[in-house]
Amino acid sequence: MSSPVLQPTSLINFIKDALVAGGFSLANSEIVAAHLVDAEMKGVPSHGINRLGLYLGEVQRHVIDPKAEPIVDKIKSSLLHVNGSRGIGIVAMKKATDAAIELAKVEGIAAAGITGCGHTGRMGAYAEQAANAGFLAVSFGGGGRKLWGNVVPFGGKDPVMSTNPYTLGMPGLTDDPVVCDFAISNWPAGKVAVARANGHKLPEDIIIDKEGKPSTNPEDFYNGGALLPAAGTKGSGLGIIAELMGDAMLGAAVEYNWLLILIKVDTFRPKSAYDKSAKEFVDEVRGSKPVDPDGQVILPGERETSLAQKAREEGICVSDGVWKSITSAAAEYGIKADSYF
Repeated sequence: MSSPVLQPTSLINFIKDALVAGGFSLANSEIVAAHLVDAEMKGVPSHGINRLGLYLGEVQRHVIDPKAEPIVDKIKSSLLHVNGSRGIGIVAMKKATDAAIELAKVEGIAAAGITGCGHTGRMGAYAEQAANAGFLAVSFGGGGRKLWGNVVPFGGKDPVMSTNPYTLGMPGLTDDPVVCDFAISNWPAGKVAVARANGHKLPEDIIIDKEGKPSTNPEDFYNGGALLPAAGTKGSGLGIIAELMGDAMLGAAVEYNWLLILIKVDTFRPKSAYDKSAKEFVDEVRGSKPVDPDGQVILPGERETSLAQKAREEGICVSDGVWKSITSAAAEYGIKADSYF
């Protein structure tokens, strides 16, 4: 069966059932499936349904506990610790965001340290949730270099840190948050995986091979190569700070440890004043003149919002390589794509 145009609900059910068949609890499967399909809808396939095989494999190798329930502890008036109980990070981060939002509604500010969890998926999803609830959201993760080191520091050829993502989000217009979500490398590892699955070459300045030489072949990354830091010293510096936070501050990590900080946008002035100023600036950016006369200036997160709306209306298209990957992974657990699409 070649890749069809997929309806979100059918795709969520397919991914959910494959996760359940692979050992995940129903509750965790529902959260993870919805998250992966949302990433696919928002045009971030590197953190979308292509992760299915990875997550099922991590269960088989006992890297994560598929039935784990995160433990949320309030350790100070505005400070939370969320222990992921060695489960999938998507569930831990969703619970952390929910808890931090409720605490920050009362205190005006909340910070959460999230530890003991696996892959957290697309971090922009949590910033979108917080921004839509009226918060400035800042998160970054690190501490996984001993198991997942794949990024070199500026000027180096040994991978001494991971992609250590940063995410920032704020309310823009209604249901139209402004969100920056980026790895400290030029590309996240998942994007290299998608290129590999589709047989594509990489652009320049994405990876080096095991000898430290530039390469455009995705296989070189998996054969001892590494990712390059974004913007040279800037990405390298951000990655090093995140690694110190995730390791030295929060301790041993399953994959990464995370810090999430939320501040109510009406803490310093009324929400009506924020909304007025935000709308003025959003309109100013969107109305600014593009370099390309036929182009358009867009805000961070705007592409994702637009693509998600298009996917709801027209369905989701996935590449043949990713389709083959997820259907094969699901079939290993008795879940057949033909029953859903």
